[in-house]
Amino acid sequence: MQTITFYFKWIISNLIGFITGSTLGATGVGLLPALIPGDLGLVAGDLVYGSVIGFFQWLTLKNHKGLTVSIWWLVLVGVGFTVGARFGALLTYRIVNEWFLAGIVFGCFMGGSIGLTTALGFRNNFSFFRFSVWLVTSVLAWVAGESIAFASNFSQAAVPWVAVAIGGITGLGLLWIRSANSEKADNLSVSVFE
Repeated sequence: MQTITFYFKWIISNLIGFITGSTLGATGVGLLPALIPGDLGLVAGDLVYGSVIGFFQWLTLKNHKGLTVSIWWLVLVGVGFTVGARFGALLTYRIVNEWFLAGIVFGCFMGGSIGLTTALGFRNNFSFFRFSVWLVTSVLAWVAGESIAFASNFSQAAVPWVAVAIGGITGLGLLWIRSANSEKADNLSVSVFE
């Protein structure tokens, strides 16, 4: 029962984080990019968007037995989101020309960047296996989410679907990581910069 409860809390936290983060920071429709002109507004919007997602994820993870995190989690998600979004925006259409492939490429940038930055939070308690599972899970989740976003032409109405796709897939990854080695998983702690 705890597993199912955690999984649904994780999806809901991503849903709230994405909707709130999108309202504040999404390129083209977010408050910050509208108020701050140019690249500074885009970067500020991405940082806020990612950090808001990270904040709501932190609320779910902070007291979860076996996957607790420090408040630095939101910084890691914010930085990963910003790096992935800026490199993705810069390079995606230089790599592919088709929108359906663009979602895959952009998702690889987002998932790779966020997967790498948040894996830093797992530090010494994170084996190479867990790191690999988390990175692959993050990439797959963001490919699914960005494919929805690109297919909807970045409609705000699609944001909840993007969030559920990403939250659902990363939630499964977290559960798999936790159960991969139940004895060690019970002591898995995500604590950065303590």
